[in-house]
Amino acid sequence: MFISVKRHEREKQDLVAASNRLTDAMLKTTAQGIFLLDTKDRILPQVSSSLASLFRRQDFTNLSFEKLIAPVVNAKTLTAARALVDRLCEATAATSPEQDNPLQDVEVRLPNANGTSDVAHYCFEFQAVELPREPRAWLVRVTDITVRVQQQRELEDLRTQVETQGEILRSVLQGGGARFGAFLQRTDASMKSINAVLKKPAREADAFRSKLEETLDEVDRVRRDAAALRLSGFEAAARVLEDALQDLRSRGTLSGSDFLPLAVKLDQLYGQFARLRSLTLQAVPAVDPDDSAPETRMTDKGTQIIEAPKFFAEMAQKAEMAQNAEMAQKAAANTAEAPKTQRMAPAGSLDSTLSSLTELVAQEHRKTVILNCLGMQLVPTRYQAAIKNVAIQLIRNAVMHGVETPAERASLGKPMHGTLQLEFKEMPDRSFELNFQDDGCGLDADKVRSTAVARGILSEDAAARLRDRQAIKLIFKSGYSTLESAPGEAAHGSGMSLVRRYVNEAGGRIALASLLGQETRFKVTLPPLQAADAQTADAQVA
Repeated sequence: MFISVKRHEREKQDLVAASNRLTDAMLKTTAQGIFLLDTKDRILPQVSSSLASLFRRQDFTNLSFEKLIAPVVNAKTLTAARALVDRLCEATAATSPEQDNPLQDVEVRLPNANGTSDVAHYCFEFQAVELPREPRAWLVRVTDITVRVQQQRELEDLRTQVETQGEILRSVLQGGGARFGAFLQRTDASMKSINAVLKKPAREADAFRSKLEETLDEVDRVRRDAAALRLSGFEAAARVLEDALQDLRSRGTLSGSDFLPLAVKLDQLYGQFARLRSLTLQAVPAVDPDDSAPETRMTDKGTQIIEAPKFFAEMAQKAEMAQNAEMAQKAAANTAEAPKTQRMAPAGSLDSTLSSLTELVAQEHRKTVILNCLGMQLVPTRYQAAIKNVAIQLIRNAVMHGVETPAERASLGKPMHGTLQLEFKEMPDRSFELNFQDDGCGLDADKVRSTAVARGILSEDAAARLRDRQAIKLIFKSGYSTLESAPGEAAHGSGMSLVRRYVNEAGGRIALASLLGQETRFKVTLPPLQAADAQTADAQVA
């Protein structure tokens, strides 16, 4: 049977048309950004629809790869991208770009219409392909890996926390609570001493040398104590700072600029110690007083091992109640508005955990703060993790940045203690609300704008166009941070952006209001349980 030329051409055109329809369908539906790059560093026509949303632009015709990513990456990434493209454009290149691809995890900043920007992580993959009339071309796939990167970071943080808690427990069990408590006190004193030494004014070489030696002595003491208790994470941070100080010691001359690179390493050490202290309360378990094993308890003077569980458990409880009464009496002496002694929350409850966190953070920042919790026992199992995570971040942020020091509050005519209000309740429509409020300094819209501009979150013009109610919401942006004023914390700048993500993941909404000099309020709204479960099911099916 013979096939005519016309029929052959028709069938050929039908196959090409079918292939084009398949290609168009794939490019319209794939979540990846897909395009072809030729040897002249030009993006060829026909790109996937997702590319527009990934880069927030529409025109890709004859656009170079460098111009595609230049507006959204930093200078270091752009330099690495140029080197990679130069290597790809060499017709003789024989090795796969994936063997040495610096763009497998790239942080990008995507501009918004209001002048702000969102942070994401993209993976760029390159694969050689054969095209008609093209000596060489590369298929480029761009994948949004933001969720994966965030999950990896969270898992790493969780792994570090679990390891640190294990080290704390081992230290307490092997060395005794008194020894561990003494370590915390010595280390806290050393941290304060290091900070004081580095703040000393110095102009002469001898003064710089003296600052170096004093700092080195304290860091060496901290590292040795941590090593003795086998606190590996804290020891490693101290060793990094100690090595940097040893390097300065070997130099013939010293100046103030030589100490500047120490700031990052010192901040990491402060962050490790803050983590260690915050995890200490969580790491030491409460033991049933009827149990025959010794009970381990935490006090404000460190960790203590109590040998006679029943008798000393009662004594410890009485001492704790007496301490609470004494604190209430002192607050009453400062102001007639001081609240009465609160009922103690059950050990191990969410109220107890949040109260302990509040006290710990307040002590670290030399503030006096009282937390009032209502309705936390009503939190459904479905929302317990989200509510706990949100509450922790809101409390830390309020104590660190919202509540003033006792002296500042006294000068403003406020009670010397700050008050945090946390309430969870079910609404008539079966939805849920978490309300949080502090009586601190409130949010200064102008300061929020200037901080956001300094952090590169938005431009000065865009910041100026924002109304005050819009400006204060910038605290939820990833990368927004004022941690320079909180030296005890690692400068991640992710606290309030984490709150927003926890709420979004639970299917809820968060609202913010603030009155400068008086208060800041947050309202988290969560959907009814049936609606939340339906959202989860839909997400799993998708």
